[in-house]
Amino acid sequence: MVRVNRFSLVLLLSLFCHTQTGLALSTDREQPINIHADKLDIDDIKNISTYQGNVEMQQGSLHIKADTIVFHFSEQNDLQRLEIAGSPATLNQLNDKNEPVSGTARHIIYTDNLLLLKLNGAARFQNNADTIESEWITINTQTEALKAGSIKGENRVHMLIQPKNSGNNNKK
Repeated sequence: MVRVNRFSLVLLLSLFCHTQTGLALSTDREQPINIHADKLDIDDIKNISTYQGNVEMQQGSLHIKADTIVFHFSEQNDLQRLEIAGSPATLNQLNDKNEPVSGTARHIIYTDNLLLLKLNGAARFQNNADTIESEWITINTQTEALKAGSIKGENRVHMLIQPKNSGNNNKK
């Protein structure tokens, strides 16, 4: 079980190296990764690592809280997919402008080869003071393109966009 360090450190670094756009602080990938969980299961045959029970992960400004985090790797130990589940699962990070970016959902999935972050189930994404809420939200972490909607069209997308000059600071 020496592979714990390789699976939890080297491959996590590959995840966060790819997500360094305007949505993430570019220096986070250079920071150490800390993961705390009640349980860790590594399946070398299936190339899956599962952290369960009150999982907290931090790397620089990135902070993830979840009930479960599952890492899926290729045969070459490259991250393919990251599944985060909770009630809700949350991720918080600063972008390069030092503004907060956060997401919450029952399920959060990051697919490395597509550079897609999917928030499913009571999804909420906040970039500084702007907020979008929907049943699901998909974000391309390279282009920052965003899509949102509901599975059956029953729930509407709600978006709050702050005026550019307001700054939310209310200073006089």
